[in-house]
Amino acid sequence: MIRAVIIDDEANSRESIREVLRLYCEDVVVVGEAESVVTGQMVITELKPDLIFLDIRMPDGTGFDLLQRLGKIDFRVIFVTAYEEYAIKAFKFNAIDYITKPIDADDLKLAVQKAGEYFNKGTVNETIKMLLDAVGKPPAHLHKRVVLRTVNTVHVLEIEKIIRCESDRNYTAFHLVDEEKILISRSMKEFDEMLVGHGFLRVHNSHLINLNFVRKFLKDELICVLQDNTSIPVSYRKRDELLEAIRNL
Repeated sequence: MIRAVIIDDEANSRESIREVLRLYCEDVVVVGEAESVVTGQMVITELKPDLIFLDIRMPDGTGFDLLQRLGKIDFRVIFVTAYEEYAIKAFKFNAIDYITKPIDADDLKLAVQKAGEYFNKGTVNETIKMLLDAVGKPPAHLHKRVVLRTVNTVHVLEIEKIIRCESDRNYTAFHLVDEEKILISRSMKEFDEMLVGHGFLRVHNSHLINLNFVRKFLKDELICVLQDNTSIPVSYRKRDELLEAIRNL
């Protein structure tokens, strides 16, 4: 039996995790909950769980702050987040999983399965230290410019001049501030990973936007209007992430 603790400042998020675990993860029992860094530290110290579901942003700090406070970490970690940023790549690199809000049952089941497969108590502490070191530094491969190659031209672009990227199967169209459009024969996924640490957010499978060019977000219609008057569809799963990103601009 895996003893789990849920640390999240949103009561509905904690409830969603509990319910999915109850329905689909019979080997996981929730032994405690907390809603902040301070109470989370107390619960973990007292209950010594095998697994924690850890929110990234809480009123008194972050999930990373909590892990740094604890020092020795001998439990498995699944991060819970309403947004994605460059740190997510560090989670994957270190075999630490995460789930996004709103909670999806399949994502949570897979995360629990992977946590059991990849972790043992002898290596968790070292792995978490690697993660905390990684998230404290900007990714080395991110620069202020991006190089795009077409058949006949090499374009060197200032990232701040990219308004948005649009996917068309195996091609990606870059839309720039001067109304220029550059079509590149590479997938959106590559550019998503490249630009996510520079204020870009993939709001839809086909659309990656520069948050600095957001004019307004029509929440009910799931439409994001950019400063060039382009209307970009937003997937429902990205709604809360976009709202969080806009609040933090």
